[in-house]
Amino acid sequence: MTTQLPVTPQQLDAIREVVNIGAGHAATNLSQLTGLTVMISVPRIQWVTRAALIASLPGDSELVLISVPIVGVSDEGGEQAALILAKETALRMVALMMRRDPSRHTEIGALELSALNEMGNIVCAAYVGVLGTFLNRGVMIGTPVLTAGDRELVGRDAVDGLLIETDFTFLETTFEGVFVLSHADVSFASLLRALGFKDVAERAS
Repeated sequence: MTTQLPVTPQQLDAIREVVNIGAGHAATNLSQLTGLTVMISVPRIQWVTRAALIASLPGDSELVLISVPIVGVSDEGGEQAALILAKETALRMVALMMRRDPSRHTEIGALELSALNEMGNIVCAAYVGVLGTFLNRGVMIGTPVLTAGDRELVGRDAVDGLLIETDFTFLETTFEGVFVLSHADVSFASLLRALGFKDVAERAS
């Protein structure tokens, strides 16, 4: 179950600091994986419903969604993280990271699938790891699952959550991506309290 707790501007500012740390870790890990200097912009963050999320997805054509379940944030579970990219963007990123000609790779084959899953795994793990640090819990992620297709197909798996818009830059090229982090009510309340918002109450299921 995703949270319906209202998010104030002050709470979003605090969460943005957590997300920014995660972005730094993700950039470092991607740089180590690829041997390239990877930079991730200061994230733009907002709380969105599923309908608003679909409208905010990047690009205007096919999408790639790499989602991973999150384990250990709360006892009730149900959390997940996802990296969403325009399909064209995803293929260009993979080609450049692998030193291949982007114009020659227009479909997601086995090699591209493996590379995208690994990239999504790294990005999601970086954000989730920081989340676990703030919650003082051993938080882990499961096996990534890639969904590719039109916006309606990808949007079918969308959930309410924190929408984190960020830009990946390497080899003088910038790529727009969206990271979505969903929470159960109890874990989101716990995160806000860990960030200093002591008056946040947990909602009943």
